[in-house]
Amino acid sequence: MIGCISWALWHRFTGRNPPIGIAIGVSVSGLILSSTRLWPLLAIAVLATYEIFEPQYPLVAKLAAAMGLAFGALLTASIIRRRGVRPTELLDPRSILWVFVAALAGSLLAAGIVALGTIAAGRPTIFVEKFAQQGLGMILAAPFVLVWATPLRERWSALRWAGFVVTMLLCGIVTTAVFLLPREDPVAWAIFPPLVLAALGWHLRGATTAMAICAVIVLLSTEIATGPFALAAPGNRVLLAQMFVAVTCATIVLLAAHADERHAEDKLRIAARRIEVSRRNLTNMARDAATAVAILDRDMRYVATSQRYVADHRLPEGTALEGRSHFEVFPDCSPERRAMLARVLDGEQLSGYGDPLRHPDGSVDYVRWSHRPWYDEDDRIAGIVLASEIVTAEMEARRKLEEAERRYRAVFEQAGVGVGRLSLQGVFLEVNDRICELTGHPREALIGESCRKTSTAEEWPATMDGIQALARGEVAYYSDDRMVVTHEGALRPVHCTANLVRSGDGTEDYIAVVLQDISPRIAAQRALEESEKLLRLAQEAAGVGVWEIDLVRGGSRHSPQSARLFGLEWHEGEYRMADVADRLGPEQVAELRRAIGSARRVKGPLDMTLRLAMPDGEARWVTLQGRYDPHDGQPRLLGLVIDITHDMEADAQLREVHEKLLRLARLNAMGAMASTLAHELNQPLAAITNYIEACRYLTRSRGEPDHDILDALDHARVQALRAGDIIRKIRSFTVSGEIVQASFDLNAVIYSASAAVRQLKIAQGARIDCDFDPAPANLIGDALQIEQVLSNLIRNGVEATTGRARREVSVTTRVGPEEVVVQIADSGAGLSEAMLDNLFEPFRTTKESGTGLGLPICRTIVEAHGGRLWAENGPGGGAIFSFALPIAETRETAPLHDETY
Repeated sequence: MIGCISWALWHRFTGRNPPIGIAIGVSVSGLILSSTRLWPLLAIAVLATYEIFEPQYPLVAKLAAAMGLAFGALLTASIIRRRGVRPTELLDPRSILWVFVAALAGSLLAAGIVALGTIAAGRPTIFVEKFAQQGLGMILAAPFVLVWATPLRERWSALRWAGFVVTMLLCGIVTTAVFLLPREDPVAWAIFPPLVLAALGWHLRGATTAMAICAVIVLLSTEIATGPFALAAPGNRVLLAQMFVAVTCATIVLLAAHADERHAEDKLRIAARRIEVSRRNLTNMARDAATAVAILDRDMRYVATSQRYVADHRLPEGTALEGRSHFEVFPDCSPERRAMLARVLDGEQLSGYGDPLRHPDGSVDYVRWSHRPWYDEDDRIAGIVLASEIVTAEMEARRKLEEAERRYRAVFEQAGVGVGRLSLQGVFLEVNDRICELTGHPREALIGESCRKTSTAEEWPATMDGIQALARGEVAYYSDDRMVVTHEGALRPVHCTANLVRSGDGTEDYIAVVLQDISPRIAAQRALEESEKLLRLAQEAAGVGVWEIDLVRGGSRHSPQSARLFGLEWHEGEYRMADVADRLGPEQVAELRRAIGSARRVKGPLDMTLRLAMPDGEARWVTLQGRYDPHDGQPRLLGLVIDITHDMEADAQLREVHEKLLRLARLNAMGAMASTLAHELNQPLAAITNYIEACRYLTRSRGEPDHDILDALDHARVQALRAGDIIRKIRSFTVSGEIVQASFDLNAVIYSASAAVRQLKIAQGARIDCDFDPAPANLIGDALQIEQVLSNLIRNGVEATTGRARREVSVTTRVGPEEVVVQIADSGAGLSEAMLDNLFEPFRTTKESGTGLGLPICRTIVEAHGGRLWAENGPGGGAIFSFALPIAETRETAPLHDETY
């Protein structure tokens, strides 16, 4: 409500919407911390604010604003809760990413609803403005509230709190100097050092607080036209500021989450070392104890034992128990004993006197024992201390009687179901506590009474017939679902099982009855039926179609909604592939048949997206999601068809914007460098070419020219021209991102790259082997760029073997049905875990003279050709760099079944 009122006041005094939606961000946090069922309160708060401050605002726009905020916050909170992300888990970077993804989905929904409301009210649409406003509010406010709602992992000292306050003041001062003071130079980057300091020093609490301070100042500067964004056009200032704050927030919060995770790991390692020292001291002390003592950890593994413990339990002399599981040493440990140990791990201290101790040879001793938990330095339970003393001499006389009574009472009284004894006339002779709980009657009110007291009038005749049939020996047992009448008169469903018990001489003695409460099962059945009804209603309302594909006879069946999505006239009969072939096209028809065939072979799911060309000329995107169903020997595919046209259009727009941003980044970052290199290097290369031509001319002018020299000059001229071509193509690629599309032989390109590396000085003494797949590897793309990738990777492999006894580099190709995989393996030292984490990041290098651009450029080239590049360590040592490229289509895939759909 406060957030909504602040928005209304801002709008009243400035005439514009605030650039950040604090209300929706706080609402998401509230729904996560409390319950998503409270979402109607959000809509009520928005409507109340409008009635107070903007009563003349159109009603449809008010409702759209209220529903947009409520549904957007509900969607975001539901996604976060559905993914299992709780406030205490926000310190995990993956959880932070899910919060941002959920915020994006919720802001899209909220902005869409509000935009529809403004259009219905006859006002200009504000989708982009609302999307940026609501999304920014959620990614700023939601993590801030959730992080501060999470208890601190460790108590902060006064000095640490002081440092926190100083850092927040520093962030505010720097941001104020950059954005609020008049200046003409764009120095927005200056706020990043204090933000990084806040993230690394105070993790998520510092990052979210610092971002909240900086966001307020940055967005305020857009209102008064100061700071770096004042240089932009007036219509773009707010949007640019919002994008800047959103990207900065995501980066700083993820950095803080990673820093917190690493900090927690360091603390765990220190604690583990301390525990190990304490454990060694404890082991030495327990080993020399005069009584039977054993110390176990939380996993019930022995940490230390005394020699008396081994002797009392009659274990083989010299048995080493340390590190072994208690249940491995004593596999016959009873469930009661296991439950008792679990209680001790929960903090209880248990002891006993006269309990039996069974030995492997079958003999029994009686012991006085105690089980107590022991604690680590953080006052947490770290395990159990078992102490015992044999008291067989004084307990042997009464053991048999107590053991028999204990077993009987354990089964009878501690059973999780109701257990009782009935006379042959149906009178209660004995009942346990569970029967009393089920019926609501105390024990004394049931003993001596007929079971008719707890039976309904409608079921009593059948119940009595069953008792009499058991008493006469006509049936072996009785089992049925019945209703029990409680003391309050309520009905409780139970499953009743009864059987006749005979005495030692074979005569009928009594009837044993067991009652099991099946209320949860009945409630679950009813809930399932209700859920199925709601699911059917939801499918009809959401426009989701249901389909079935017969994998034996072919053909398919569709629900009315499914037929409508495919543009078909619905009928009860089967549909054939030909009915939708004109909407799918030949390629998608073949792809659909392959997917159906694959699902049939592996008995797995079907998940694919199709583009439908509708008769009216419009394009429609649908997704098919199905699963394999054996169906009594008649296998089929069952699934849903969902219209995702709007999602695909939104993705296409997003990809277009992303591509523009990438192109702009390449132009800004690489354009100048590529142009300079092309300009500066072309002149020396031209001079080299001229000198080579002059040498060739002089050599030919002699009477008997040396042909070896001429061949060497020809090779030098070809390599110089090739270098110039490489420079031009790299500059063209960095500017436009386009590649030459031409067919080439991958094996020939590998030979050329290998030969070029062998001529290098660093390759002297190194062995470069090539192992090609017998199948042809015909690719489409720029052979020169692929050769550059191979040359770079082979040269890296050769450099990795420098100084090693065995210097070998192998290049292997394997041709698959859809792609060819190339592996470059070396005999070097391999890659560390730290190197594998950021190997392909720009400007990351382990070479003294490296630039850190080789591997990123290689990945960019491979991905531009539709492939992928990765690295790993070989099983026998060394590193393996692999990349996969799609092969050219050479033939059509035969259809699976002409009529299967």
